[in-house]
Amino acid sequence: MKYLLLALVALTLPLTAVGADKPHMKTVNQDCAECHVDQEKVWMDGKHGLMGVKCVVCHGSPEVNFTAKPGLNRCRGCHGDAVVDVQKKLPAKDRTCFLCHEHHTAAVKESAKNKTGFHGQGGGK
Repeated sequence: MKYLLLALVALTLPLTAVGADKPHMKTVNQDCAECHVDQEKVWMDGKHGLMGVKCVVCHGSPEVNFTAKPGLNRCRGCHGDAVVDVQKKLPAKDRTCFLCHEHHTAAVKESAKNKTGFHGQGGGK
């Protein structure tokens, strides 16, 4: 029985690591756009970029608190009411901005605009 348990742990442990954010490579005096040209162009042409919001606001600092997939709480500083609304109205597994919004433009997805989607039902107001 002990060996069966060890085998199960050995088989499932790598799966938990797959979902974790990988640490960002070291960057010293380097701008995000040096490697992420396309993403930065899309971001800078969108609402957040035009307002001067930089990559580190959502993704954190590569050396300190980087996350490749920012969570809902990263939006709380500017969009506190919307975050609370999402937390109240959506199940935990769906609590992300990217259920309704494109990743780097933050534009509302067409699927979210229909009457059955979160925004169509009065969410995010």
